[in-house]
Amino acid sequence: MPEEFKHIVRLAGKDLTGGKQVQLALADLRGVSLTYARAVAYVADIDPFTKLGNLNKEQVERLEQVLKNPAEHGIPSWMFNRRKDYDTGKDLHILGADLAMVVRTDIGRERRVRSRRGIRHELGLSVRGQRTRTTGRKGLVVGVKRKEIRIREEAAKVGKGRREKKEGVTKEEEKKEGEKKE
Repeated sequence: MPEEFKHIVRLAGKDLTGGKQVQLALADLRGVSLTYARAVAYVADIDPFTKLGNLNKEQVERLEQVLKNPAEHGIPSWMFNRRKDYDTGKDLHILGADLAMVVRTDIGRERRVRSRRGIRHELGLSVRGQRTRTTGRKGLVVGVKRKEIRIREEAAKVGKGRREKKEGVTKEEEKKEGEKKE
């Protein structure tokens, strides 16, 4: 008897949509790219274009095993997302919440060591050598006047021009009128 279609499949600690192809559903996992997902499916002897909800328990368990231990199942190390781990020196592939934790610890280590990358992380600047003269600005606009300020300045210029163009009135007479008002 064929198994029933599963709309939600639990895999690697996350609920995946059963209506998607296996490769696209696996790519929804954090740390799994489309290429890596396709490789995992082929190594597990599953067609990457079938719907994830049509797989039986045995096939889902095989996918889970390949995701946990990709090196043992023959996936090349160049596909891993953490080669030559800082602590162990091994090639690893990290998934899910562990990936965010590892990235956070790496950044913290760089900040403690006061490396160039760590300092740029602290300052909120780009880390990978991008140019920062014109792009990546945050906060107020730099080098470009905002519309309101520009309108105020134009109005002030127009007002100055009117005072100077008064007929028959010199600057000395304007000063005297100003003193009379006080």
